Amino acid sequence: MDDAARDPLTQVATAGEYVALLRDVRRRSGLTYREITKLASAAGHWLPPSTLATMLGRTTLPRERTVVALLVACGTTPADVRRWVETRRNIEACLGERDRWENQAVPTTASPPVAPRPAANPEPAADGGPAANLGPAANGGPAGTVVGPVRPMLPRVTAPWPTRSWLRLAVLAVLGVLTVGASGVLLPGAAATVDSSPSGGCPLILRQGMYGPCVLHLQERLVAGGLDVPVDGWFGPDTTSRLIVFQAFGGLPASGTADGRVLDELSGAAKVPPTWTEDQIGKELRRVFPEDPGGAVQLARCLSGLDPYRVEIAGDGSRRWGLFQFSDMELSRLGVDRRTALDPGWSIGAARIVWSRTGDFGHWHCTAWR
Repeated sequence: MDDAARDPLTQVATAGEYVALLRDVRRRSGLTYREITKLASAAGHWLPPSTLATMLGRTTLPRERTVVALLVACGTTPADVRRWVETRRNIEACLGERDRWENQAVPTTASPPVAPRPAANPEPAADGGPAANLGPAANGGPAGTVVGPVRPMLPRVTAPWPTRSWLRLAVLAVLGVLTVGASGVLLPGAAATVDSSPSGGCPLILRQGMYGPCVLHLQERLVAGGLDVPVDGWFGPDTTSRLIVFQAFGGLPASGTADGRVLDELSGAAKVPPTWTEDQIGKELRRVFPEDPGGAVQLARCLSGLDPYRVEIAGDGSRRWGLFQFSDMELSRLGVDRRTALDPGWSIGAARIVWSRTGDFGHWHCTAWR
C-alpha cells in the first residue's frame, strides 16, 4: 500500500469529511479546547474555544485561518499544515464550481419524434402506382402524403460537473505553476520551483495569501524588529496583524502589505518597543477592576488573548486594536492614534472609562467570555 492510500487526507472530497479529519486531529492530540486556544495564542494564532467548538461541530468548510490555528496548536508540522490548506482550497474550489453549475439554466428539450420505419416490401397500390398513396395505417401519416426516412436529432452530450470541475482545476494548476515561475510566490502545498534566496524574484508588494522565501524573509525581519510571529513562510492573518503593528509604530500607512519602503524600514534599526507580559496585564486588570477582576481578565483574554499587539481586521476592512479591541471609529472618537491604542496601559484605562458608564462589560461582545 502506497503513502497516498494510507493518508486519509488524500481521500477527502467533501467538507464533512474534512471536518471529520480535523476532529480526529484534535482527539489524537489529547488537548482540551482551552489548551488548544492557549497553544494557538502562543504561536501567534487566534482561536477562541467557542470558535473551535463551532468549527468541529459543523459539516461546513471552516475558515482557513481557524484550520491553521488548530493544526499548529496540535503540533502539526508546517509541511502538513500546507497540505491541509491546499486540500481545503481544492474542496472550496469544487464547491464553488458546483454552485455555479447548478445555478445555470438547463434548457429542456422534448424527445425527437420517432420516424416511421418503412416496410421492407411495400405492397403496390390497386392502380399499380407507387406506395405514395398508402393510407395512414401504412405510412404513419395522412393519406396522400409522402413520409421519408427522418434522421433523429441526437441530444448534445456534456460532461458532468465533477469532470468539468477537475478539468478546470487542472488548467488553473498549470497556470498557477507558470505564474509562480514568474513571480516567485508559492501557495501552501505547491511544489517549490523558486530559488531559496529572497533577494531576487520577489513581488513588488507582499500581501496576505502569499507563500515562499520572500514571505519567510519578511517574517524574519518582523521577529528581528521585536514582533513575535510564526516564521513559516506563509503570509497569513497573524503576519498581517504584526505587520500592521510595525507600520503603526513606524508612522507608516497601516495597510498590512509590505512594499519596498516597509522592507527598507524593517531592514533598518527600527524596533517595536517591548510590551507587557501576561502577568503584568493580569495584575493591572485586577487593580483597575477591583469590582470584577476575574471578569476583566477573562474578557481581555477572550478579545485579544491578552496580546496588547493584537490587531483584528473585520470583513469590511475596519480594524480593532489592542487588549480590548477598540475599533478605528472608537479611536477617532477618543482622539487617539493607533500607536496609543496598542499601549496596554491606555487600553485598560479606556476600558475602565467605558465600564464606569454602565458598571458592567456589556459594551463588549465575545462568544467565549463566561
